[in-house]
Amino acid sequence: MERLVRAYYVPDVDTLDIWLDEPDRESESEEVGDGVIAKLDMHGEIIGVEIISASKTSREQLANLPENIRSILIDSMEKLATVASRITRK
Repeated sequence: MERLVRAYYVPDVDTLDIWLDEPDRESESEEVGDGVIAKLDMHGEIIGVEIISASKTSREQLANLPENIRSILIDSMEKLATVASRITRK
């Protein structure tokens, strides 16, 4: 099943939010790594990821995240890159 991915970067606070579902479905959040927060729905499913100080986050920090979070980030970024390349080619 394809999921809609939305990303929001807020430069004033250097925060990147990646949503796999509607943000209003967030029930709780849990820090899963240094400056990385998983957004969970009421069933405990991950519906988003927030990266605080996104521009300062290193590859090593991301590599140390739990596999399911890394997978979400990699998949989301690949989808976003595909869309960005289509936009820039026009």
